[in-house]
Amino acid sequence: MPDQVLTPIEARLIAVISEAPAASQADVAKRLRISERHVRRLLALERVRKALDDAARTGLREASALLGRGAVRAARALISMASADAAATSARVAAARAVLEGGARLVDLMDLERRIVELEKERSTPWRGAPQ
Repeated sequence: MPDQVLTPIEARLIAVISEAPAASQADVAKRLRISERHVRRLLALERVRKALDDAARTGLREASALLGRGAVRAARALISMASADAAATSARVAAARAVLEGGARLVDLMDLERRIVELEKERSTPWRGAPQ
């Protein structure tokens, strides 16, 4: 079986963990109606770990896009509060700041990941003048 193909139980495991990332292995096992030991066995598989990483990256891309779209609104809210057009509660300021800072960090991380992937691809291709 190719490494990329997940069994139905593996795919369900990924879905359950994606829906409830803070769930314990016991909670995941209960939702899947399998033993905790089987959950641990599945989590030890390389293809399952890769699928979990892919799901996490997808979630980060979605979060980044959402934060990016909210950044304009957050910036406007901060400007409005700074110019006394709106009430500047600590919760509103903290929320707007978190959106702006979190969005910037996620964009930076995704850009860094993209650049690393490009560098790894460059390193894996043979150099043109290299002896063969």
